[in-house]
Amino acid sequence: MTLPPMPQEPAQDGALCVSETLGATSLIWLNQPQKRNALSPELRVTLLDEIRKASEDDAIRVIVIAGTQGCFSAGGDISTMKGITAVAGRARMQKAADLMRAVIDCPKPIIAAVEGWSVGAGLSLSAACDIAISGRDAKYSLPFAKLGLMPDLASLYTIPARIGMGRTKWLAFTRRTIGAQQAMEWGLVEDVVDTGTALQHALAMADEIAQGAPLTNTYTKQMLARLPLPLPEFLAAERDAQAILYTSEDFAEGYAAFFEKRKPVFKGR
Repeated sequence: MTLPPMPQEPAQDGALCVSETLGATSLIWLNQPQKRNALSPELRVTLLDEIRKASEDDAIRVIVIAGTQGCFSAGGDISTMKGITAVAGRARMQKAADLMRAVIDCPKPIIAAVEGWSVGAGLSLSAACDIAISGRDAKYSLPFAKLGLMPDLASLYTIPARIGMGRTKWLAFTRRTIGAQQAMEWGLVEDVVDTGTALQHALAMADEIAQGAPLTNTYTKQMLARLPLPLPEFLAAERDAQAILYTSEDFAEGYAAFFEKRKPVFKGR
């Protein structure tokens, strides 16, 4: 595979979250390297804004999330947690819920490019992405119990779906750290690549995904999000979704391209 050039990282003193458009891909940088890209309340708000903008942009077909300075995210910003009341805690968690809904419900595939640490809330974020590509030296853990808190940012929803209940409990209860290879064997990440190349591999995959029909990717993601669902209900939803796709311009294009033996040019309509 020929990898694309490594994008230049944003200035460290810039915005907490920086996005750039690379073809049909929106690359979103977590940019708080002095705190190892901890997901502070302010960073979560800016990340939510960037994901929403990319979701609504018809020119964008895939989103890639990466961290600056060789670290995806070391978790939540503990320095902002002192003296939180129940009321403030609920408000804080509601904003976190808004972010995770935006990631999980995003109509476009999201890829996490993980280097360094994906810990606590950082692991919650990478696990919520549709695909995670990991550098070989990356580390993963759920150390919430060290603080007297429970795993959040939907991690107890997304991680069991990836690795099962038993291994999720193992991570949460023991607070142990696992490496990239074990994370891939368990299903926390989909691929392990040479350290420092996770973003390039993620961008290459994003370009590959972007060649497919955008509506197909959206409906595929929506169908998978319905699981677990009783088979009769699932088949009914599948019937309705495929019926819509049969009438799309992209299906007409794909059908014509198949018989004309050429690459289709999809427009997301």
